[in-house]
Amino acid sequence: MAFAAMLKQLREEKRLSQKDIADYLGITRQAVASYELAKREPDYEVLKKLADYFDVSIDYLLGRANCRDVNAITIGKNIDLIRGNLTYKELSEDISTKLGALIFPDMLELYARGERMPFVGTIKILAKYAQVRDSFFYTYNTPETYEKEKELYKLEVSQQKMTETYEETSGLLDFTEDGEIKRWVLKESNLPYIKLAKEIQDAGLPVEVLKPLINSIKKTNQSKE
Repeated sequence: MAFAAMLKQLREEKRLSQKDIADYLGITRQAVASYELAKREPDYEVLKKLADYFDVSIDYLLGRANCRDVNAITIGKNIDLIRGNLTYKELSEDISTKLGALIFPDMLELYARGERMPFVGTIKILAKYAQVRDSFFYTYNTPETYEKEKELYKLEVSQQKMTETYEETSGLLDFTEDGEIKRWVLKESNLPYIKLAKEIQDAGLPVEVLKPLINSIKKTNQSKE
């Protein structure tokens, strides 16, 4: 649908007159009528104001996109950015392999073209796959900003893991006055040992059973020194 017909359709949907649109744009009613009759082409500023007014993208106003959601085009470009050289079929399969989530190739292509707006849950799946925050898809990005976003995402995930580790062990720390133990537990590099201790506990092995083994290992290491 061309701009002229789209403008008229959006105006009539909101039950507005040509004068209402003219007053908003600061132009004459005759100018709006010329737009709807395809006798006059709007400049960029007029297009931007109309897109904001009707809450649609400029591409939708010009008939270049089938989805009226203002974010559809931006999200579509970002999907193509994370897709890289993969086909939509390969991207779908890769998402399924890595996350166990299914997004059909045809849907991915529609999203990328800006013809369909992904559900919030779909955005979350794509964000997790691309290792970015959900907000990434709603802003303009380049390969460079994509790489920076992935770095920030990794830092956030790492910070979250440290926070979760602290919350899991904070109860234990309250019961000990040993500052060295507290510092050891809070050190991120010691997380594998904490997880191993939990696995030992879940297996039902008493601490006393492991002490002889640990002492034996210590003696062996000391003898090597």
